[in-house]
Amino acid sequence: MATVKLVVPSTNRTVEPYAKEASVAYPFRTIIAPNEDASTNTFIPATASTERVLGVLQKAIASTDADYASETKCPLMQDIQGIWQFTVGTGSADINDEQGYIDLKDTDEVDVSASTIDAVFVTSYVSATVVLGKIVRWAHIESPATN
Repeated sequence: MATVKLVVPSTNRTVEPYAKEASVAYPFRTIIAPNEDASTNTFIPATASTERVLGVLQKAIASTDADYASETKCPLMQDIQGIWQFTVGTGSADINDEQGYIDLKDTDEVDVSASTIDAVFVTSYVSATVVLGKIVRWAHIESPATN
Protein backbone atom coordinates (compact mmCIF):
# COMPACT_ATOMS: atom_id res chain seq x y z
CA MET A 1 0.00 0.00 0.00
CA ALA A 2 1.37 3.37 -1.01
CA THR A 3 1.26 6.39 1.25
CA VAL A 4 1.78 10.09 0.74
CA LYS A 5 4.81 11.34 2.66
CA LEU A 6 5.72 14.94 3.50
CA VAL A 7 9.43 15.10 2.60
CA VAL A 8 10.06 18.87 2.77
CA PRO A 9 7.75 20.46 5.32
CA SER A 10 7.08 24.19 5.29
CA THR A 11 6.52 26.49 8.22
CA ASN A 12 2.87 26.80 7.17
CA ARG A 13 1.78 23.26 8.00
CA THR A 14 -1.13 22.65 10.32
CA VAL A 15 -2.86 19.61 11.73
CA GLU A 16 -6.60 20.03 12.15
CA PRO A 17 -9.31 17.63 13.34
CA TYR A 18 -12.04 16.62 10.89
CA ALA A 19 -14.85 14.08 11.30
CA LYS A 20 -14.44 10.69 9.65
CA GLU A 21 -17.15 8.46 8.27
CA ALA A 22 -18.38 5.79 10.66
CA SER A 23 -17.31 2.21 9.96
CA VAL A 24 -14.81 3.04 7.18
CA ALA A 25 -11.15 2.02 7.42
CA TYR A 26 -8.40 4.33 6.15
CA PRO A 27 -4.66 3.71 5.89
CA PHE A 28 -2.16 6.09 7.50
CA ARG A 29 -1.01 9.05 5.32
CA THR A 30 -3.68 8.92 2.65
CA ILE A 31 -5.21 11.88 0.86
CA ILE A 32 -8.60 12.95 2.17
CA ALA A 33 -11.26 15.04 0.43
CA PRO A 34 -14.15 17.03 1.84
CA ASN A 35 -17.52 15.36 1.44
CA GLU A 36 -19.56 17.68 -0.74
CA ASP A 37 -22.76 15.84 0.15
CA ALA A 38 -24.75 18.35 2.19
CA SER A 39 -26.35 15.59 4.27
CA THR A 40 -23.12 14.63 6.05
CA ASN A 41 -20.20 16.40 7.68
CA THR A 42 -17.56 13.69 7.34
CA PHE A 43 -14.51 13.43 5.09
CA ILE A 44 -14.09 10.89 2.30
CA PRO A 45 -11.08 9.28 0.58
CA ALA A 46 -9.71 11.17 -2.42
CA THR A 47 -10.34 9.77 -5.89
CA ALA A 48 -9.29 10.61 -9.44
CA SER A 49 -12.17 13.10 -9.60
CA THR A 50 -11.29 14.88 -6.33
CA GLU A 51 -11.09 18.59 -7.03
CA ARG A 52 -9.99 19.74 -3.57
CA VAL A 53 -7.86 18.08 -0.90
CA LEU A 54 -8.86 18.48 2.74
CA GLY A 55 -5.62 17.04 4.11
CA VAL A 56 -3.43 13.98 4.58
CA LEU A 57 -4.60 11.59 7.28
CA GLN A 58 -2.19 11.41 10.23
CA LYS A 59 -3.42 8.14 11.74
CA ALA A 60 -4.71 4.85 10.44
CA ILE A 61 -8.36 4.06 11.05
CA ALA A 62 -8.97 0.33 11.58
CA SER A 63 -12.02 -1.78 12.27
CA THR A 64 -10.48 -2.66 15.63
CA ASP A 65 -10.48 0.98 16.81
CA ALA A 66 -12.83 1.76 19.69
CA ASP A 67 -14.37 4.66 17.75
CA TYR A 68 -14.52 2.85 14.38
CA ALA A 69 -18.34 2.92 14.24
CA SER A 70 -18.52 6.61 15.24
CA GLU A 71 -18.08 9.87 13.35
CA THR A 72 -15.18 11.04 15.50
CA LYS A 73 -12.58 13.62 14.52
CA CYS A 74 -9.18 12.57 13.19
CA PRO A 75 -6.04 14.64 12.53
CA LEU A 76 -5.46 15.80 8.95
CA MET A 77 -2.24 17.58 7.97
CA GLN A 78 -2.35 20.50 5.58
CA ASP A 79 0.88 21.93 4.21
CA ILE A 80 0.27 24.36 1.38
CA GLN A 81 3.95 24.88 0.55
CA GLY A 82 5.26 21.47 1.60
CA ILE A 83 6.71 18.99 -0.86
CA TRP A 84 5.14 15.55 -0.77
CA GLN A 85 6.32 12.21 -2.10
CA PHE A 86 3.78 10.42 -4.29
CA THR A 87 3.70 6.91 -5.71
CA VAL A 88 2.80 6.86 -9.40
CA GLY A 89 -0.25 4.64 -9.87
CA THR A 90 -0.98 5.32 -13.53
CA GLY A 91 1.58 6.06 -16.21
CA SER A 92 5.34 6.14 -15.93
CA ALA A 93 6.97 9.31 -14.61
CA ASP A 94 9.92 10.89 -16.39
CA ILE A 95 11.88 14.15 -16.33
CA ASN A 96 9.24 15.79 -18.53
CA ASP A 97 6.73 15.62 -15.66
CA GLU A 98 8.76 18.17 -13.65
CA GLN A 99 7.18 21.62 -13.45
CA GLY A 100 3.90 20.25 -14.72
CA TYR A 101 0.52 19.43 -13.21
CA ILE A 102 -0.87 15.93 -12.72
CA ASP A 103 -4.00 14.39 -11.24
CA LEU A 104 -4.64 12.09 -8.33
CA LYS A 105 -5.31 8.44 -9.16
CA ASP A 106 -6.84 7.65 -5.80
CA THR A 107 -6.28 8.28 -2.10
CA ASP A 108 -2.58 7.42 -2.16
CA GLU A 109 -1.30 7.56 -5.75
CA VAL A 110 -1.02 10.00 -8.66
CA ASP A 111 -1.70 9.70 -12.38
CA VAL A 112 1.16 11.21 -14.41
CA SER A 113 -0.72 10.61 -17.66
CA ALA A 114 -3.63 12.90 -16.69
CA SER A 115 -3.83 16.65 -16.25
CA THR A 116 -7.53 17.47 -15.99
CA ILE A 117 -7.98 18.58 -12.38
CA ASP A 118 -4.30 19.42 -11.78
CA ALA A 119 -4.26 18.55 -8.08
CA VAL A 120 -0.46 18.17 -7.86
CA PHE A 121 2.40 20.30 -9.20
CA VAL A 122 5.45 18.08 -9.80
CA THR A 123 8.63 19.60 -8.39
CA SER A 124 10.97 16.63 -8.92
CA TYR A 125 11.09 13.41 -10.87
CA VAL A 126 12.58 10.67 -8.69
CA SER A 127 11.88 7.51 -10.70
CA ALA A 128 9.27 6.04 -13.03
CA THR A 129 7.19 5.19 -9.97
CA VAL A 130 7.88 8.13 -7.61
CA VAL A 131 7.55 11.91 -7.96
CA LEU A 132 7.81 14.81 -5.53
CA GLY A 133 5.33 17.63 -5.68
CA LYS A 134 3.00 20.12 -4.05
CA ILE A 135 -0.70 19.60 -3.50
CA VAL A 136 -2.17 22.71 -5.09
CA ARG A 137 -5.94 22.15 -4.86
CA TRP A 138 -6.62 22.62 -1.12
CA ALA A 139 -10.25 22.74 0.05
CA HIS A 140 -9.83 25.80 2.25
CA ILE A 141 -8.00 27.86 -0.41
CA GLU A 142 -10.62 27.95 -3.14
CA SER A 143 -14.37 27.64 -2.82
CA PRO A 144 -16.20 24.82 -4.65
CA ALA A 145 -17.63 27.33 -7.12
CA THR A 146 -14.27 28.44 -8.54
CA ASN A 147 -13.01 25.57 -10.65
